[in-house]
Amino acid sequence: MEKGILIGYEIRDGRMYFELATKNGKHIPHHELLSVVTGALGMVIRMSGEKGHKTEGEIFRDVMNHLTNEFVNPDSFKDLEIKR
Repeated sequence: MEKGILIGYEIRDGRMYFELATKNGKHIPHHELLSVVTGALGMVIRMSGEKGHKTEGEIFRDVMNHLTNEFVNPDSFKDLEIKR
């Protein structure tokens, strides 16, 4: 693929830290990044549902609850750093 996103993560102190980068070091517009990450999340939900761990509806509900909790918690994004 010509374009690509690299996702790095680390778990420290009970929190998960992410790093998003591009293969070529170029900036990705936020709307394009959101579209790619949302599409990937949909694929993972579908894959998990097909493996039979939970239904896709249950997994989707878990994801929505997690996102809701992240945005309600004022500490969730206090260390957000955007490099351009």
